[in-house]
Amino acid sequence: MKTVSSKWGWLSYELNEAGKLVALDFATSASEEEAPEWLVKLMERVERDGLQDEDRQWIEMAGTSFQRDVWDALLTIPSGETRSYKDIAEQIGRPKAVRAVGQALNRNPLPILFPCHRVIGSSGKLTGFAGGLSEKQRLLEIEQQK
Repeated sequence: MKTVSSKWGWLSYELNEAGKLVALDFATSASEEEAPEWLVKLMERVERDGLQDEDRQWIEMAGTSFQRDVWDALLTIPSGETRSYKDIAEQIGRPKAVRAVGQALNRNPLPILFPCHRVIGSSGKLTGFAGGLSEKQRLLEIEQQK
């Protein structure tokens, strides 16, 4: 496991053969190998400004066009704010696809860069997060302290 440091804690990452970031997830500890400088800088920019269009040169996300639409919609949610699954479904022009939005979020390979923790239930309650609801709450609290 290779890791990179972030304000959210240690993150494990995976690069493809072309050297692009294809997976990023939570890790419990650091690896001995240092992360590439471009990845360290990417994480610093994301922490400060969120993922920008020019940052996409460093990543490669495999997914259906629907999944990519959902993941792209996540980038419109300001740090520290939330939207509902229904909001995302409506934003991408698929208002009845609320459950499919949840499934797309569950398959998000870069959950910190494409912040699925910012999506909550219509009732305002935290729901569905691969890292657990306590982790989702922690991430939102970190962002709200900004």
